[in-house]
Amino acid sequence: MKDIYGPEFRERRNAISTLMKHKLVLILHLILTIFGFICEAPAQEGEPVRVTGIRILTLDAVEAGTNLHGSWKYHPGDNPEWASPAFDDTGWESTNTLMFRPELPESGWEGIGWFRLRLSIPDERLWNMPLALRVPFQVGASEIYLDGELIYKFGTVGTREGEEKPYWKRDPQVISFSSKTEHLIAIRYSNFSSYQLTPMFGFSLMLSPLNDSIEDRVNIVRDGTTLQMVWTAISVFLMLQHLLLFIFYPRARENLYFALLTGSIGAFVFLTFQFLILATSTAQLRDLIQLLVCVYVLMLLSGMLFLHTLFYPKLLKLSWFFLIGWIVIACVCLFSLRTPLDLVLTGEDMSGYAFGFSTGIEIVLLVLFTLLTFLEMARVIIIAILKKKDGAWIFGLGSLSPFIFTFVLGDLVSQAGYTINRQLGVLSILLAPLFSMSVYLARNFSRTSRKLETEVLERQLLEVENTRKTEELEEARELQMSMLPQTAPQLANLDVAFEMRPATEVGGDYYDYNLTEDDQLTIAVGDATGHGTNAGLVVSAVKSLFKTSPPGAENLETLERISQGIKSMNLKRLYMAMTLATLNGNKLTLAAAGMPPALIYRAEENLVEEILLEGMPLGGFIGAERQEAPFDLQIGDTVLLMSDGLPEMLNPENEMLDYPKTKELFEEVADQPPEAIIDHLFKASVAWADGEPQADDITLVVIKVK
Repeated sequence: MKDIYGPEFRERRNAISTLMKHKLVLILHLILTIFGFICEAPAQEGEPVRVTGIRILTLDAVEAGTNLHGSWKYHPGDNPEWASPAFDDTGWESTNTLMFRPELPESGWEGIGWFRLRLSIPDERLWNMPLALRVPFQVGASEIYLDGELIYKFGTVGTREGEEKPYWKRDPQVISFSSKTEHLIAIRYSNFSSYQLTPMFGFSLMLSPLNDSIEDRVNIVRDGTTLQMVWTAISVFLMLQHLLLFIFYPRARENLYFALLTGSIGAFVFLTFQFLILATSTAQLRDLIQLLVCVYVLMLLSGMLFLHTLFYPKLLKLSWFFLIGWIVIACVCLFSLRTPLDLVLTGEDMSGYAFGFSTGIEIVLLVLFTLLTFLEMARVIIIAILKKKDGAWIFGLGSLSPFIFTFVLGDLVSQAGYTINRQLGVLSILLAPLFSMSVYLARNFSRTSRKLETEVLERQLLEVENTRKTEELEEARELQMSMLPQTAPQLANLDVAFEMRPATEVGGDYYDYNLTEDDQLTIAVGDATGHGTNAGLVVSAVKSLFKTSPPGAENLETLERISQGIKSMNLKRLYMAMTLATLNGNKLTLAAAGMPPALIYRAEENLVEEILLEGMPLGGFIGAERQEAPFDLQIGDTVLLMSDGLPEMLNPENEMLDYPKTKELFEEVADQPPEAIIDHLFKASVAWADGEPQADDITLVVIKVK
């Protein structure tokens, strides 16, 4: 497999290694370390400079890739005569063309200057041989002269800032040396715009074989661009996929965080390749670093929030610590990176500033929070695995996949005698954790979909069952209502009215009457315990037993007979409370079994009596004692019999209407006709409920003596 990192990349690595003491390089080193782009090849050093100041160039040195940035003659200013080989530069000082800020030449830097290097080429194989001249690094503009003749311009050299146009030419340029043994390379170089923005503001040259350099450059651009485009496409696909899942199901916030994670990783890789391969100016490098800081922060923050959302029911307090911390770090880094540029624009003194972070605290914070974030993510995954949370093993496997791909599978493939394509290997290592996370989310989505389908099916079955029950209850209600008398008894001395308003379910309220041939009227008002079909069955049985009572039977005898009939039905915990009122002429006889008190309005005294007769509900103990009482009625007297639905009506504050209030309402209209009394009581109950649903049946029977 061909090494895509050729002499150009090695030369840049040499420059970066030399600059490690500067702040800019620390952040670059952090970026390169994360993605594994630091190559392992040893640095190639140029030939040592002899005391005479002439550098000897050999074929072996060229084939290895020789650096030309050390020990050049330097003079500030601008003079075209300094390009001539005949010019005497013995009085010039020696310097490194990279021009590190702490090691500036004694003569200083005025924005433009000349650099001269004499080469001795005794090896005839190098005469007239096409070589590659490359510029691994440059932050200004340069003109390159060979033996006094201008051969290349990299950017536009200017004598002041407005004239200069910096440019960094990465592609190899052809250069050849004639049969002369001594040659002179002179560089006219200017750097006004980037002078105070970088820790080094010079340039670096490199000589290497032409064909190898072209091939290396093509491989770097081709393979790097391929990785960049493939990675970006995959990241964008994953981001859009999970972003759409979040849009259609916002409750699954893990899809949003994963979309941010994949998008930021894709952007980070894209920007890193731009930085390594295609950036050609200091401004581009500065802008790329600013973007990389923002994307880097978003990448780590979204990854941690993604795990917290997956394995915890709500966001942890620790999440807010990292969120605030990363936002502060991003602001500090961006401010530090922008400060030198702002000073340039405002024209302030910038001595001591360098392109990169203005203090070392930014690097410390970045490294510290990076370690803390990775430790927190590892903690969440490990705890999830130990607690055997569903699917946590997928994250564990995904986290270990880079090591599995790199060492285990790599060793097996190498032992089998095969090689792995570098691009495919890098993509597999980097994408495996992301794919494991996507698989986990897809698995969750699939399970959620199946669960929803099951719930929908269960809901449909429940709706069918509810519909069936509703229809049955409606039929039962209709049956119950059909069993109640439709018209009141017509007697010369009595005016009778009754009405029942059922609750939502089939209730247990019941009213009925028996009238003998001698005009003896017996009225029954009952209330079965509970609601629903069973209560309806009790009402049906009670009606049958009441209607078949012997004419002229005593009330207590009738109640006991009905009680025995209910008990024989073996309906557990179902009873019937009942009041029987027998009217014979103006004589009223009341007997009760667990019913609310009857109210008797005495027209002559204009007052209401409350008659409470104790007794066990029907269907309980056989032979239970119950009370019976006779009353004489006068013309105008009114009797109210009712179930407990009216006094126990609830309002929105969960308060009952209660019996005293019911008595007051009856007293207000007791002198009116029975129909008016019933209408008044029902309107009062509706006003009291104030929108609350009716929880129990309400049955009212009013008897007025004419």
